[in-house]
Amino acid sequence: MLISIDAARKLAESFLTKNGIPPADSAIITDILLEAELRGRKTHGFIRLPGIRSRYDKGQRTEIQIENEEGQCIRVNGGNQPGYLVAYRAMEIAIENAKQTGFSIVGVNNTSHCGMAGYYVDMARKEDLIGVLFADCLPRITPEGGTEAILGTNPIAIGIPSNTVPIVFDMSTAAITNGDLLVAMQEGLSIPTGLAFNTEGEPTTDPEEALKGSVRPFGGHKGFGLAFITQILAGALVNASTIPLPGTNYGILMIVLDPAVFVSLEQFKREVDTLIDRIKMNRRETGVKEILIPGERAYQQRELNLKSGIDLDASLVDQLT
Repeated sequence: MLISIDAARKLAESFLTKNGIPPADSAIITDILLEAELRGRKTHGFIRLPGIRSRYDKGQRTEIQIENEEGQCIRVNGGNQPGYLVAYRAMEIAIENAKQTGFSIVGVNNTSHCGMAGYYVDMARKEDLIGVLFADCLPRITPEGGTEAILGTNPIAIGIPSNTVPIVFDMSTAAITNGDLLVAMQEGLSIPTGLAFNTEGEPTTDPEEALKGSVRPFGGHKGFGLAFITQILAGALVNASTIPLPGTNYGILMIVLDPAVFVSLEQFKREVDTLIDRIKMNRRETGVKEILIPGERAYQQRELNLKSGIDLDASLVDQLT
């Protein structure tokens, strides 16, 4: 069902606050989920709300706080607060420090799933800074050649300022994400062959079995390598779990850099725009109307959805209501 942006925001905020999450925190979490819906990333949108509520009911929480600071390297303890909220606050810290000194590295531990990683690096991009994020989570990915989950879906995201196209690169290192599986389950669909295993290590196209079992890394050994390195950078390096149990002590590593440390911001953005223009002018394959820059499709979809509203599954709306 089609729902206006204002109505969607009110629905999500109301759902979260009535389940015990403070209004200010609910507003931040809602904005992150709503951005995912606007950009066509339903896998990281409102479908996540029941899970956020369920996890908020479990475990003790403390305030988000800086637990260690060495120069421009800061470690943040998330206090077992929702990953969305912790990542947002940590990126605010990273941005503020980078504005003052040129760069900042923030490591986060003791938190949970933070949703669409591209949201946080986009916060840096909007401030004319470069944002980089690595995140680990519960084991979902097999090593190349294996069938047991040991690595998280481990997203990598990068935001880069320009004068033209918003550049937001956001990828999971899994061949298929948990969100994709949740959407397939909701819509009663099978998943493509060759992407997942059940709990016995047998190939499966059933999204529910895949969610209980494991999924392959994307791109074979290349995806496995990226997932493995991310698990170290966003796990061992930041005092988070290297192999976290469900919902426990996920880690995030954020790097924010001011381009003006190396060249003037004007020169940097001009060179980025030149590269974008050259890519756009590239000879296209037959049937290709336009070559898109990472993040461009999502922002095009966002503009359309801002005008029309977002399409939410009616059963999900009923559940949230």
